[in-house]
Amino acid sequence: MILGSSAARTTHKSCTLRIEAAIVLTQSSMKLKWPLIAGVVMLAAILLAASMHRATPVSSQAATAEVPPAAVAVATVERRDLPYFVKASGRAEAKASVIVKSRIDGQVAAILFNEGRSVRKGQVLLRMDPAPAEAQLEQAKALVARDQAQLERLAGDSRRNTSLYEQGFISNSGLSQIQADLRAAEATLKADQANVASARLQLGFTNVVAPVDGVAGAALLPVGGAAKANDTALVVVNQIKPIYISFAVPETELGRLKHAIANGPVPVSASVPGSNAALSGRLAFLDNAVDATTGAIVAKASFANEDGGLTPGQFADLRVTVDHLSGAVVVPAPAVESGADGPFVFVVKENSTVEIRSIKVVTEVDGVSVVAAGLVPGERVVTDGQSHLREGKRVTITGAPAAAAARSP
Repeated sequence: MILGSSAARTTHKSCTLRIEAAIVLTQSSMKLKWPLIAGVVMLAAILLAASMHRATPVSSQAATAEVPPAAVAVATVERRDLPYFVKASGRAEAKASVIVKSRIDGQVAAILFNEGRSVRKGQVLLRMDPAPAEAQLEQAKALVARDQAQLERLAGDSRRNTSLYEQGFISNSGLSQIQADLRAAEATLKADQANVASARLQLGFTNVVAPVDGVAGAALLPVGGAAKANDTALVVVNQIKPIYISFAVPETELGRLKHAIANGPVPVSASVPGSNAALSGRLAFLDNAVDATTGAIVAKASFANEDGGLTPGQFADLRVTVDHLSGAVVVPAPAVESGADGPFVFVVKENSTVEIRSIKVVTEVDGVSVVAAGLVPGERVVTDGQSHLREGKRVTITGAPAAAAARSP
C-alpha cells in the first residue's frame, strides 16, 4: 500500500507538470486558436485520470483465500472387555514320525500301501520274501518231531527199567541213567518247540505293518531291494491326529503364559495361509528353558486335526489366549499412526481442529488397538484422511462417529 501511494504521488506530480507546461505554452502562444487549447487541456485530464487508476490498489489481490477444512472419518474411543492374545507363528509337526524298518534280513517282495495315503495301525505296508523264514520254520518243526519220537522211546525205556528195578533185575544207577536221559530229551523238545515259535515269529516279520495310525510317505525301497534287519528304512509314517504346532513365545509374555497354564487349559487358535477357517486347540507343551540367543521359549499347541487339514511342516499363525482385559480403552487399528516417537493418533477437539496425541498400544485384537495411555473414553480419533492433517488443522467429519470396531464373538 505504501509503494502504491508513492507511485500515485509520483504519477500525479508528473501529470501536474505536464499541465503547467501546457498552460505556459498556451500563454506564450496567445495567437493559437482556442480549440487547440481545449484539446491540450482535455489530453492532460485524460493522462491524470489514467495514472490515478493505475495507482489504486486491488483489494482482491492482497487478500488470501481461506484454506477449506479437511474431510475425515472419525471413531469414538471406547472402554471394552477383551481377551488378551499372544500372537506367534509356527509350523505343524507330527505327534509321532516313525521310520518303519524290517525286523528281518531279506528282499522286499511286495508294497501293499498307497503312498501319501492314510494307514491304520497294524495294516500291512510291505511284505518281505517269506521263503527263508518258511524254510527255518519247517526245519524247526522237523527237530520237534525228532525230539518227540526220541522222548517217546526214552519214556518207554524208563517205564520198563522201573519195572525191572522193582523186580531187582537192574541196579539203581541204571534206573537213574535212563531217567536222566528222559529229562534231557524233554528239555531238548522244549528248546526245539521254542525254535518253532521263533521261526513262526520270523515268518510273521515278513509282513511289515504300520506301527501307528497316520499318513504313509513314499516307499524308500523298491520291490526286490534288500533290507537289513532294523537298519534299512522302508517308509515313514506320520501320526497327524492329533497334530502339534510348534512356536516361540517371547520371554516378556512368559509370566502371563504360566499364569494361564496354572488356571487351566489354555485355548489356542490357528489359521493357515489360503484358508479362512480358524482351528481350535490347546496349549500342550512349554519348554523348561528360554533360548538365550532369541529371548524366546518354545511351546507346542495340540489340534485334533480330524479332517487332516494340517500337514507336518505347514506354516500357521497362532493366537494364544493368556488373559482377559477388563475395561480396556480401545480404538480402531486404522486410527493408530507410527512416528519417530512411537504410535500416535489425531484427536478431534471440540473446535473441529485436530491434535497430535502420542499413545501407548498394548496389543491389537481383531482390528482393535488396546491403548494403555494417551486417550480417554469418549474422545474422537481420526480413522481415515490422516495424510492431509497436521497439528491444529481444521477438519470436517464425514458421517457419524463410528464405534471402535465390530465386537468379536
